[in-house]
Amino acid sequence: MEELERTDCVETTAAATPTKAQMRRAFSRMALGLCIGLLVSQFVIPNVIAALLPAFDIQTHSFLLGGLSTGLFTLPMMLLVTTSLPICRPERHSLSFGAFWVLLCVSYAGMIAGNLVGIGVNSLLSPGSLNLIESLATASGISVETFVAFVVLPPVFEELVFRKVLVDRALPYGEWPAIVFSGLVFGLFHGNLTQFFYAVLLGMILAYVYVRTGNILYPIAIHACINFLGGILPQLFPAASVVLLLAALAGLVFLIVFWNRIHVARNAVPGVGGAMFGNGGMIVYLCVCGLLMALVALVMSYPELLSGLT
Repeated sequence: MEELERTDCVETTAAATPTKAQMRRAFSRMALGLCIGLLVSQFVIPNVIAALLPAFDIQTHSFLLGGLSTGLFTLPMMLLVTTSLPICRPERHSLSFGAFWVLLCVSYAGMIAGNLVGIGVNSLLSPGSLNLIESLATASGISVETFVAFVVLPPVFEELVFRKVLVDRALPYGEWPAIVFSGLVFGLFHGNLTQFFYAVLLGMILAYVYVRTGNILYPIAIHACINFLGGILPQLFPAASVVLLLAALAGLVFLIVFWNRIHVARNAVPGVGGAMFGNGGMIVYLCVCGLLMALVALVMSYPELLSGLT
């Protein structure tokens, strides 16, 4: 794990310590870009497809549409709205084969822990409610489309948006702000409480990997493996749940053993926490995501409402 103990920004457009106003402006732009991408992917694109292709089953292909929307709209939007922001790219370092598998197990353990929290919160808020995300994933079945929608599109496009674009632009204000911001907005972008908690944890782990390695291919590969283990493998081989449980336990053990080797630089710019959340774009993003989560929770409690949306 020694490869993860070094980091430096080798390219940056930030020449001086930023002011609070500059930080608020930067985080506001990033949050607004995500907000626009979320609204377009959740409401505009489905409605356009429904109008142009009335026979197209949007629910069945929802994961594929979501992945395509992130890559074809949200990614270009984020690049456009953040084009003038300062950038800090981490120095590139390689991961050994063993370090990669340790991080994969830790990531999977984090996903399982966050998923349990999400299930618990949903059970408290809506006892006996339908797990909408799991139902849609199961209904999709196993096919080439399912593999692409789970293992190819989200890992590539989401890592480019939430780790490459966002971390590069949040890193000038410190490592902790970049990691926390990347994980939090990643969780919110999913738009439901079921996925929120594990997406936040997984997002922060992947952001840490990117900060330490400077190579976006590592988070993409880990993300792809996690989606395969969580969404594809259990449907192909139900008995694999035992192996997955062992992988999660191994991840927990690895986290404890290597805890002292996890280093995040104490280089946060003073006032960055308030600037990260105390800006117009982030407030709008939080409100939109909160409303979307409430809508999804309502549908989970009353699944018959889905018939009125199709």
